[in-house]
Amino acid sequence: MDFNSLAGQETVKRILIRTVDRDCVPNSFLFYGPEGVGKWGAALALAAYLNCRNRIDGDSCGTCPPCRQIRKLQYPNLFTAIPTPPSRSDTEEIENYWEILNRKIAEPYALITGRRQMTIPVATVRQIRLSLGQKPPVDGLRVVIIEQMDRMLSGSADALLKLVEEPPSRTLIIITTSRPERIPATIVSRCRRVRFARLAGSAIKDYLVEKAGQDEKQASLLARLCHGSLGTALYLTEEDNAQDREVAKLLFKGIFLAETTEAAAEAMELLPTGDRFRLNRILAAWQTLFRDIMLLQSGARESYLANIDFVGELERLAARPVNQKALMKIPALIGSVMEDIDLNVEPNTAVAALIIEISRRITPESL
Repeated sequence: MDFNSLAGQETVKRILIRTVDRDCVPNSFLFYGPEGVGKWGAALALAAYLNCRNRIDGDSCGTCPPCRQIRKLQYPNLFTAIPTPPSRSDTEEIENYWEILNRKIAEPYALITGRRQMTIPVATVRQIRLSLGQKPPVDGLRVVIIEQMDRMLSGSADALLKLVEEPPSRTLIIITTSRPERIPATIVSRCRRVRFARLAGSAIKDYLVEKAGQDEKQASLLARLCHGSLGTALYLTEEDNAQDREVAKLLFKGIFLAETTEAAAEAMELLPTGDRFRLNRILAAWQTLFRDIMLLQSGARESYLANIDFVGELERLAARPVNQKALMKIPALIGSVMEDIDLNVEPNTAVAALIIEISRRITPESL
């Protein structure tokens, strides 16, 4: 992975390259921003640039042994910790770990997904600390990448804090997160922070066409739907995940057209409440649909809509009498429930309560 391979994030690239060129690399970085915008890829690009033997025009060469090994996550001085689902044995944990890593090798923007709660095991961080206490197997800077640290268990965070407080010589720690508010302040204060912005639709579209094999029309639609997250756009290219969006649209219509109890009952039958990640993707689709309704009611042109393939239904739903003040609060309400689900709240109860509350807010009686 090199900086040139990253979609967008020009400001981030300049900051990281200048930091290395000026020999001002800190002991630790905190890369923060939405999921699927390039934090993992940037961490690998930085690791390659730091250890590349033949830098070319402000980037790594991509062909020397360290560059090739880092791209395949086989560099002896590169250590990674990623969230994995709960495992029944050490063997299963290793299998889960490499299954996810292999997905990230094949596609650096791939989202880390799982049916159950994903966490970074304490043993993983302790093993990294143990390895860093030994003599490096090769020359060069050692790089530790902690992916999605907000999913780290408290014991893992304690172990990492010791590592950040007393970093070994010639070692860089890169922490990534989409929720910096969940990172202990004692760790954040010791890191140089780098913010990753949402990607422009054009950058996402180009990547989907050039590297993911999508046609122009589909790539344009996905770029609208993903809210600046290339990882989300790639997730939606998979057939099963595209079907989830159809479920989201069907249930969205049901919330508007059915009685509250009927809408809740139908949703509980169709929603994948046993898979927290998929459930939150459907709720994220609801957020975009409600935003489109608000745009149409405010007189916005079709070109501003995310769900351009659903515009006919959206126009019919937007024509219904709805309390706009109540409607404006719904995307944030959905976001709050998504956070709760991510924090291990019981999904069935949370979603049923959400649907009832949404139905109450959009009924004509609330005008």
